[in-house]
Amino acid sequence: MSAEWVASFGVVGAALVTGIFGLILARMRKETMSGHHTTGSLLGRLEDKLEDVSSDIIGLTVWTKVHEERHRLIEEHERDST
Repeated sequence: MSAEWVASFGVVGAALVTGIFGLILARMRKETMSGHHTTGSLLGRLEDKLEDVSSDIIGLTVWTKVHEERHRLIEEHERDST
């Protein structure tokens, strides 16, 4: 009779331990998923900012080339007129 009691307490104990670990794992999974969503959101905003910077750099590069060409033409015109 005592072996049956020990076995039943063992089964109940195992169920409790499994349930507690299941709850801890579910909480950790929830926190991890929340962290992944936050990180994904931050990366998305960073990507948008990088695209804006990239377009600004391209615009600045074009402006610089046009500006340098204007200076070259002005200098060339000044050399030709003298």
